[in-house]
Amino acid sequence: MKTWIKRTLIITSTAAAAVSAFTAVSLIHYVGIPQSVSNKKTSYTIKTQRVDYDDISLYGKILIPEGKGRFPTVIYAHGAESDYKADMTTLKSLAESGIACYTFDFYGWTKRSTGPEDTHWFHDIPRGVDDSYQKKVLQQVEDLNAVIDTVKTWNFVDTSHLYLLGSSMGGATASAAAITHSTDVHGIILQYPAINLNPDALKTGAPLDVNGYTGPVLILQGTKDKIVPLEMARSLTDHYNIKKANHAKLIIYKGQPHVFTGKYKVKAAKDIYAFMQENS
Repeated sequence: MKTWIKRTLIITSTAAAAVSAFTAVSLIHYVGIPQSVSNKKTSYTIKTQRVDYDDISLYGKILIPEGKGRFPTVIYAHGAESDYKADMTTLKSLAESGIACYTFDFYGWTKRSTGPEDTHWFHDIPRGVDDSYQKKVLQQVEDLNAVIDTVKTWNFVDTSHLYLLGSSMGGATASAAAITHSTDVHGIILQYPAINLNPDALKTGAPLDVNGYTGPVLILQGTKDKIVPLEMARSLTDHYNIKKANHAKLIIYKGQPHVFTGKYKVKAAKDIYAFMQENS
């Protein structure tokens, strides 16, 4: 083989290896590697499961730990322009820790969840132009209510330990849905919640005042979030605690942006697991 061909192959191979290594490092940094956050690692299975109500069909995935009995269960609500996969590192870490999880696509964001409108009907709606996102939160509350009612019927779910986990717009949705679920949702976890999408959230006595929910609340927030500022999370925590001291707990992650990076997705799972243990 000619020398120049050998050199070209070596250079190409080296470049490919460098790109592969860079991709792997980037994935670890931004996505993270799931790991158990309990004192043992549990195997789990993932299966597709739809939730149907009225003329809407929501696509989702169940993460079920191996073993007998019923499991504490987390229902995940994703943020804007996202889907069920958004926080899989956190959910898989919880599943490895013996927590069942259900994550789904809100209707309107993807082609997988279907209904009377086009499957992707809300995905390209611009932000901040009108009240479309606020109205979408209310529609997502209907989705989430249907999911809660369905998940409670599954035979592997410990209905006395059912939790909601919402990120960003999903946090606004989860906190609003929880208002009518104080008796059947044991606790809620809000990651960088875009609570501004619920104008009633911090208005005492308003129909969607988040303090209508009486169970424990955990809020996880990064200091470098440019979409949901830290002060918004602090105001939400303070409002929750007006009604009842220590109603809500705020954990701040220094340097974290909107959507936590890899190792903080696992850190979030650890804090969520601890919160569930404290309130078991």
